[in-house]
Amino acid sequence: MKSLKELKAIKIVPFTLMTASLNAVWGFIFAIIFLIFGGFIASIIAGTELAPLSGAIVGISVAGLVVFPVGSFLLSIVPHFLQALFYNLLVPRLGAIKIEIDEMTEIVRAEVVPFALIVAAVLAIIQFLYELVASPLQAVFFEVLSALAATAATPAEIPAELPMMLQTGALGAVLNIIISPILTFIGVFIGMAILVALYNLLTPKLGGIKVELAQMADNYFGVENINPVSIGLILGAISAVIGLIVGIIVLIIAALGGAAVEGLITLLGLVIGGFIGVFIVYAITAYIYNVLAPRIGSYKIKLE
Repeated sequence: MKSLKELKAIKIVPFTLMTASLNAVWGFIFAIIFLIFGGFIASIIAGTELAPLSGAIVGISVAGLVVFPVGSFLLSIVPHFLQALFYNLLVPRLGAIKIEIDEMTEIVRAEVVPFALIVAAVLAIIQFLYELVASPLQAVFFEVLSALAATAATPAEIPAELPMMLQTGALGAVLNIIISPILTFIGVFIGMAILVALYNLLTPKLGGIKVELAQMADNYFGVENINPVSIGLILGAISAVIGLIVGIIVLIIAALGGAAVEGLITLLGLVIGGFIGVFIVYAITAYIYNVLAPRIGSYKIKLE
């Protein structure tokens, strides 16, 4: 039986720990790929005049086995903590994500506007906080640049463009704090609305994301398992549809410029490559999630 549920809250610590751990595993996978690529490059240049660099390349690649996963984990903690925190704070004001779930095992649709609204609001607030830190640093950078220019050159030698650059830097810092969150909200809202609309359009044909939920106290559920094939299939199909739309536009423009063959290749690459790439990434991510969930704890969500 299908039922409409609202995602009222997300337990912050389990969400942050799991998501950061997923990023750490992907960081390790990337480090292995980087190591293989680095070893290949080192073997090629070993017999050339660049041979002294081969040891450095291998050393950096080996260090990546630690740096990439640890760095990915640490850099993920704050943003994902804030995502869950602001989601919980905004739900009473903006409303929760609404999903239709069949037999509490398959997400068959989601309400477009509530989903897009709260995700856009959460990311806009995080962008605002980021700009509060980054924009003053930008202004400080231009002030330092001004001081260095003043001490290193006579007034006649200072470029005429420098005062304008400094004014632009200070003004840009203020504008970034105001405009960047607004643009983030608009862009994310539109993007999420399109993604959810495509999800709702495709799930009757391909099926939705299948999950295994464990009942807890106070209407909380643990997401104990995510079916890798179901999430890879539906998200890969969404990527293919978006690739088709973008590819058609590219094909038309390329055809008008006399490069129809290149446009057609781009179209096929966006559709086929988009589907395969997204399918693989999300299927692997779901599999990793399922392996980690019993060990570090699953996502805990409140559904009403």
